Amino acid sequence: MNSVLFYKVMSGFYDLLDVIYFRKYDTSPRRVANEAINDHDKILDLCTGTGTNAVNIAKRNASVKIVGVDLSKDMLIIARSKAKKEKLSNIKFCQMDAANMKFKNECFDKILLSLVLHETEESLAASMMTEAIRVLKPDGEIIITEWERSKEFMKKILFFPIEVLEPKPYKSFIVKDLDSYFKEFGLSVVEEVHCDYSKVLILKKQMEKGS
Repeated sequence: MNSVLFYKVMSGFYDLLDVIYFRKYDTSPRRVANEAINDHDKILDLCTGTGTNAVNIAKRNASVKIVGVDLSKDMLIIARSKAKKEKLSNIKFCQMDAANMKFKNECFDKILLSLVLHETEESLAASMMTEAIRVLKPDGEIIITEWERSKEFMKKILFFPIEVLEPKPYKSFIVKDLDSYFKEFGLSVVEEVHCDYSKVLILKKQMEKGS
């Protein structure tokens, strides 16, 4: 199945993740992302999908400005519908390649990347990270949400469909040392929060020596 067809099919089911895996807000990665946002932040939601993170944040803080980008037209139709339903004026969605964006350098305070890297081929993931760093302000943060395997028996059972259905890159990414992985891009993990079936990493650009 090619990527366009895959995301066309997935667009109708994507929001089930919140129903099945992230239904408890207090232990959800959505809460961590919300709490990492400051008033008046300019936010980029990379590979926004159906816009769940972007819409939630826009609803909770009317002073922020959010741009969600995705290549999938079908995902963006759903995302725009959500924003319209909530009558949000502080959010917009753009069809754009996350590895080749049209934004100026250093223009976003926060960048969200939720459940994306594990399903992306390594070279493409590297291009996306490089672009994210380019458009991030020097003191900005990248907020990464990724799957994390649980040791609890019942959670292992519920997580099994993820293990089976995720695309090929998942198996190698899920076991990566993410501190070392992001260090290769000049990023430091300044905070790590463990949530239901997932973890959230908050990254900042490493300070150059002498700066």
